Amino acid sequence: MAAPSAYERYLGRTFVKRFDQPVLTIGNAQISRYDLAHSLDCAATATAAGILNTALVSLGVKTLAQALAVNPIDLASIPGCGVTAVYVFLCWQRNERGSDKAVAAWYGQDVKLSTLKDRVRKRKARDKPAKPAKRNRRGLRLAKSA
Repeated sequence: MAAPSAYERYLGRTFVKRFDQPVLTIGNAQISRYDLAHSLDCAATATAAGILNTALVSLGVKTLAQALAVNPIDLASIPGCGVTAVYVFLCWQRNERGSDKAVAAWYGQDVKLSTLKDRVRKRKARDKPAKPAKRNRRGLRLAKSA
């Protein structure tokens, strides 16, 4: 949906033009700032939508069906993807699924994004390979000091 041209009179043509540019692309759907505010009823910034867009691209999402199948832990594992970007995603999903109950049923348990990010961080730390022992300039292993 395009921003009404009547806004140009009060806000200026450049503002309205920027407001109509897509900030989020999911599959073949392009969502502008105006769509975020009016169609999705999402009071978030275009920056968060851009971060979400980058996150979905890094997950390899190319279709609407793939986007609907994204798990919140997948978004939590992407550096820089925070709670506001996930909020934009949930607003989009609410619009696609038809209600907040449908989104809640899809995700099941009530877990905060910060908890998911902590789980991802701990899993990465656990799965990280062990660092090799430190060596001095001659290549000898250094003994651990007591």
